Amino acid sequence: MKAIRVAIDSSCLIGLAQVKQFELLKELFSEIYIPHAVNDEVVVKGKGEAGSDETESAVKEGWILKKAVNDDVGIRALTTILGKGEAEVIILCKELKLEYAVIDERTARDMAVLMGINTIGVLGIIDLAIERGFAIDKKKVVDQLINLGFRINDKLYKKMFPDS
Repeated sequence: MKAIRVAIDSSCLIGLAQVKQFELLKELFSEIYIPHAVNDEVVVKGKGEAGSDETESAVKEGWILKKAVNDDVGIRALTTILGKGEAEVIILCKELKLEYAVIDERTARDMAVLMGINTIGVLGIIDLAIERGFAIDKKKVVDQLINLGFRINDKLYKKMFPDS
């Protein structure tokens, strides 16, 4: 049932760790890849920050796979408008023919879609988990994300929680 293969960006790893939902990745996806730029950003440069220990442990345990990206030209082209991690996630999805790029940043999502790659973000992961029967208080998690600095459109928030 969980034959969904993804490449995931830094902000999603960090966000899920901050709201104590990091393990959902292992439960929802059959293969999870992080390119080297994302590993460097979260585990190396982000040592001691949210998501660092979780990502490092998941890589050691083998349920998150570090993968080098081969298309340097594609990376260079995308890094003119995106961060290196986002660019590598998108190119990795193309190279490995993955089902989703797990990215929250709007410009990166738009670029991925233009390149024929499906995207899902932290909110989509929460929705998927709820759909699959996980007991998650969505409003509580979304409010935590907002308090942590995640930008969620007011219109979207009102649509998700009309009684708020």
